[in-house]
Amino acid sequence: MAATILVVDDDPNMRELLSLHLRSAGYIVHAAKDAIEAGYVVLRTPPDLIIRPYHQASNVISVRQFTNNAFNHHHGIQSEERFGSGTDPDGDGFVNELTRADVTAATIFQITLPVPGRVIPSDPDVRHAIKHGARKFREIGCSNCHLPSLPLDRRGWIYSEPNPYNPPGNLQVGQAQTLYVNLTDSSLPPPRLRPDDDGVIQVPAYTDLKLHNITSGPGDLDCEPLNMNRPAGTIGFFAGNCQFITRKLWGIANQHPFGHHGLYTTMREATLSHAGEALGPKIAFQSLSEYDQDSVIEFLKSLRILPAGTNCTVVDENMRCIHVSGINP
Repeated sequence: MAATILVVDDDPNMRELLSLHLRSAGYIVHAAKDAIEAGYVVLRTPPDLIIRPYHQASNVISVRQFTNNAFNHHHGIQSEERFGSGTDPDGDGFVNELTRADVTAATIFQITLPVPGRVIPSDPDVRHAIKHGARKFREIGCSNCHLPSLPLDRRGWIYSEPNPYNPPGNLQVGQAQTLYVNLTDSSLPPPRLRPDDDGVIQVPAYTDLKLHNITSGPGDLDCEPLNMNRPAGTIGFFAGNCQFITRKLWGIANQHPFGHHGLYTTMREATLSHAGEALGPKIAFQSLSEYDQDSVIEFLKSLRILPAGTNCTVVDENMRCIHVSGINP
């Protein structure tokens, strides 16, 4: 039976675009314009997945949209495709700061980055702790949301730009020649993920790509004062947000500080901040022995972004390729 997906977006064009592509891929699709309408849909027909994959608050749909946003918000650089040619929207005296080709190049750079991997030291005590920590990670329920892997099939590793999921305000299909990139290509920077004999790539991102509230409520400092998923200036926008996509843990060990806001300096501190939907696993973690807790942290410390040129996704401390069983939850 085909999986059911609920698309929630207040932009009718974006709802239609996502629904069209998901239906063409064989999914049963329901659409809703806001959280209230989505709630009624969920009550009638619970979906398998609700998609808005980028930003911790689940607000951005495509890498190109993310790129255009970031250049504007963080660098004060406006792209021609979003703001038009010959314009100077921020009044800095510069026009045509970013061409369509520039944005495409920046987007392709990001999607072809090497995948994170695992560093499993040869020290037998550390290696045992990592394996033990992986088991405890599963047993206390962390892997219920931080799924060890997600399957990528239907040749989903063929990336295209302009991407069919680019929302309005970003380069659209038909506005430029389509560039295709095979993300498994061995000429790209290693390491790369490869499809198995069934044509499926298991992506070890340690996420379910779903929104969860892991705060204690509106007064929790982990909540955000503004809800970027609601139209700017509305009551919903100023009501704040306590829901975030499950953090991808691959590469977590060298992506500190931690938390969507970057306020936690250690992985243990971030773990102990969990509440709400994640209160059970947090209490279970606190109930573990000191060695068990330390082992979970050792497991998390093995999830790393590897140095440039590393050929395998699992290496020892000298970046030599190794094969070790029992290191996954």
